[in-house]
Amino acid sequence: MMKRLLWLLLPALCITCTVQAQQKKKLPQEDYGKWQAIGASDLSPDGQWLAYQITVQEDNDTLYVVNRASNQSYKLEFASSFEFSKDNKWLAYRIGLSFREAEKLRDQNRPIEYKMGLLNLQTGKKEVIQNVSRFSFSRDGKFLAVSLTPPKDNKDKGSVLLVKNMADNSTHTIGNVTEYLFNKKSDYLAYIVESANTAGNAVELLNLSSYNLKVVASDTSKFSRLNWQKEGEGLSFYKTFKKDTYEEENAMVYVYTGIYQTPTLKIFDPLTAAGFPKDMRVFNGSALRLSDDMNAVFFGLKAWTPKPKKEERKPGDTTKAKADSVKTLAVKKDNKDEKLPGVDIWHWKDPEIQPRQKITFGQDKDASFLSVWNISSNAFHQLAKENTPVAQLGGKQQYAVIATDKMYKPAFKEDYADFYLVNARTGEEKPLYTKMLSGFYTGPQSSPDGQYLYFFRDKNWWSYHIATQKETNLTGKIGSAFWNTKDDHTASKPPFGIGGWLKDDREVLLYDEFNIWAVKPDGSASRKLTSGEKEEIVYRLNRVDFEDPYIDDSKALYLSAYGDKSKKFGYAKLENNKVTPLMFEPLSISRLIKAKDSDVFSYVKQDYNLSPELYVTDNFAGEKKVAATNPQQDNYYWGKSELISFTNKKGKKMQGALFYPADYEPGKQYPMIVYIYELLSNTVHSYVTPSVRSPYNTTNFSTNGYFIFRPDIVYDTNEPGMSAANCVIPAVEQVLKTGMIDRNKVGLMGHSWGAYQTAFLVTQTDIFKAACAGAPLTDLISMSLSIYWNSGTPDQKIFETSQGRFDGPWYERTDHHIRNSPMFNASKIKAPLLVAFGDKDGAVDWHQGIEMYGTMRRMEKPHVMLVYADENHGLAKKENQIDYQKRQREWFDHYLLGKPAEKWITDGVSYLDKMKEREKQTPTPAMP
Repeated sequence: MMKRLLWLLLPALCITCTVQAQQKKKLPQEDYGKWQAIGASDLSPDGQWLAYQITVQEDNDTLYVVNRASNQSYKLEFASSFEFSKDNKWLAYRIGLSFREAEKLRDQNRPIEYKMGLLNLQTGKKEVIQNVSRFSFSRDGKFLAVSLTPPKDNKDKGSVLLVKNMADNSTHTIGNVTEYLFNKKSDYLAYIVESANTAGNAVELLNLSSYNLKVVASDTSKFSRLNWQKEGEGLSFYKTFKKDTYEEENAMVYVYTGIYQTPTLKIFDPLTAAGFPKDMRVFNGSALRLSDDMNAVFFGLKAWTPKPKKEERKPGDTTKAKADSVKTLAVKKDNKDEKLPGVDIWHWKDPEIQPRQKITFGQDKDASFLSVWNISSNAFHQLAKENTPVAQLGGKQQYAVIATDKMYKPAFKEDYADFYLVNARTGEEKPLYTKMLSGFYTGPQSSPDGQYLYFFRDKNWWSYHIATQKETNLTGKIGSAFWNTKDDHTASKPPFGIGGWLKDDREVLLYDEFNIWAVKPDGSASRKLTSGEKEEIVYRLNRVDFEDPYIDDSKALYLSAYGDKSKKFGYAKLENNKVTPLMFEPLSISRLIKAKDSDVFSYVKQDYNLSPELYVTDNFAGEKKVAATNPQQDNYYWGKSELISFTNKKGKKMQGALFYPADYEPGKQYPMIVYIYELLSNTVHSYVTPSVRSPYNTTNFSTNGYFIFRPDIVYDTNEPGMSAANCVIPAVEQVLKTGMIDRNKVGLMGHSWGAYQTAFLVTQTDIFKAACAGAPLTDLISMSLSIYWNSGTPDQKIFETSQGRFDGPWYERTDHHIRNSPMFNASKIKAPLLVAFGDKDGAVDWHQGIEMYGTMRRMEKPHVMLVYADENHGLAKKENQIDYQKRQREWFDHYLLGKPAEKWITDGVSYLDKMKEREKQTPTPAMP
């Protein structure tokens, strides 16, 4: 009887499965624009409210606000840039335009005018304020400051500032405000007034409890750089002035302290201050900082240029007139009508080359020398000087580290500098280190409490105790490697990283490959806080509170957890020296946020086939899904992902991420496109939204019947191209062993460094039947001599310290450069190669494409180069993004799927035909 029943049920089950399968369909490009993403999200301080933005590719963005207890929710269209009030009663947010309206304005290069919305979380009442440029709550949430956008014909310098009392809904209006800041205690608002009538310029202090107004300073001069002391008990600002005998502006420094006791205004005047250099001025564009103890104020100095004095001539003195008459008329140095030559002088001794100087011109023009005025002693000290221009204040602002790299310029490989320690109270200067690497970790940094300096040198972390001048190797005896053992660049080996310092400089948190260590800064002891090496889990500190510069370990600390081989993601809690796992799943889990005043958290989960979901939890005791994205995905076929393990040609065990076609059927063979860069296996759980504006898009290809494979690549010195071949070819062979891939339908693609590897790999193997390279390096010799125009720096440095992985210049490694260059190996290419460049590419000079084009054309090999006008390293214009994505698909569809080739593939497009098409799109002027 049971057997008979099963046989009766089986056809019905099959019919049901067939109907469900028929309900799914292939994803067409016209539906890509429906795809969503989770934008900004945040929790109210008490954790009861969650706000999150859902953005849509080709539709309106929406802000959702949800009460976790009551499930009450609000849907706010076109909203973004939101902020909860500290008292959990309000949400302020920016209101933009619909997607269509905003796109229209962008196309017309017109600005978008924004409004501000205010939501009462208790009543649900909404208020809208027009033409808002900026808004912010006081820290206690009792006041809201709103800066209005000035009218276009406004002649005043500032704008209208609305100060809204959230308790009684009253608004205090202040005109012509250029700067404003609430203090930390939220009982004062300081602001600067500047109007067209300079008689009204002032710095004012508004008592928010009584609305009493204190004019701190007033003048016809300009005030600027308003800044509160850390606890909000004093403030500082500049007053600018001019002198007819000097070219530039000078400034006085104002310090207003004792606002809760006896208010005191003190002024630093550079014209009368003892010890102030006469040829210098206070630069009002420099950062201004009042020390935590309010005993010192820090600012910058710049040169002050005297105007040329007019020459006085005595009656009857014709000497100068005679001298002038014999001057050559062609010499007109002071003739303002004479045009200066348009020439840049590139000198071999230039510390930085001319393109770099142009990029940093604004920064160099505004550079200044850090100085200090010690208020109580009325002592001025210039801390940074011409020979030591770089300066960094230490913790508690008692010392500064100053440095110079001038004697090590030009730096062709790594950057070095000499470092000095200067006492901010006495001006005493001591040498610290000579010719030390000056990177982010390698130059000496200050601990938060200012007792120590720390740095990474010779594969170890070191400390320098300022009081005793004692240097200590912190990690040399621990027995674990703190230098990045996975780094395969040719520069000095960097550290795995640092988590930060505990309060009072008690310990510093340092990373090895898997673990976090707490190390005493005097080197007396160390503690291993995690045990990630057992299961190859990488633990790192995930800060959820940035109130202080130090880490408060009296509270629970939260750690990210990443499976180095498993590719699982999650979080753990470190409390009372114990690590408690919170979650660890074969998903991508990220964006951990903690409510400021409660143990409520939010985070995002995703996988390749799981569209991002937003979760909330009370101290990780269960979780609740608050938002899911892209419900329409269920209507379409969708792929999945998995890890692939392989061994490269050097015997190293490696991994790659394989993404399945959306309509995958076991037993059937499919085409595959390999996308390469460096390490990509960690993207196995990443969700990829389809997009007509996104080339190399995994989902675009997988929903159209392709496998996508993203293998890891590791490198050997002097062999960047061969290293890629040694990894990628075995990786592809490993996937081919599954039988799921048609060996005759394998393509390759990449961008930038990945494009270089793409262009090189097709010279080393016939396994790829078509390739697409976006902005590839093709000639490593000429490329090493090119300039990275976006930064203005020579590419030589990248070749010898970064991605190039050469340990010497091209003229010492000529054979290696040639052996690893696509262009010099182009004769071996059989796969049709598509190359794309923007003709304003500031990363890879687009002439690299021309060199390859000329070579391939001369060899009469199938090759097309797409050149996009006025585009940089990545395409920015919507029409160009759509075009490249389309042509990339057409290229692979023809060569891998056998679809009919588009005309541009077989014959190209002449300039004449291109212009004819443009003429068709140009509207004909109406007849008068």
